Amino acid sequence: MLKLPIMETVFILQILLSGLVIGIILFQSILAAPIVFKYLKPDQSRIFIRKIFPKFFRFLFSIGFVMLLIILIYGEKYKIQYIVGLTTFILPIICRLIIPAANKATDENNKNYFRFLHTISVVLTMLVLISNAVWLLLV
Repeated sequence: MLKLPIMETVFILQILLSGLVIGIILFQSILAAPIVFKYLKPDQSRIFIRKIFPKFFRFLFSIGFVMLLIILIYGEKYKIQYIVGLTTFILPIICRLIIPAANKATDENNKNYFRFLHTISVVLTMLVLISNAVWLLLV
């Protein structure tokens, strides 16, 4: 049995967590959301979207928290790991905080405000995706 030093094991765990973040975002963006809007009726998709996105962002920032916790306990091999952990923690929190305002804008048929909030959420989520992908390419 191959026994890795603790720092190598921690580094591999951080790589796996970034892979998980990438997979979750791609699954939600490429598969789940388009299928929901294509195959569910508006009243059904509304319920699904309002239930899934808070959990989606909560799961992402939880992974970011674990990333930061690992860095605080074991340190980082590369400085970019800290930036990625921080990005994966903070940006989904912002997205989660935007949700009530986006829901209200939808309820009030304020399409411009909803589009603005949705764009912020998409850009922040893409930054999380990109940061997790880029650091994997750099190590």
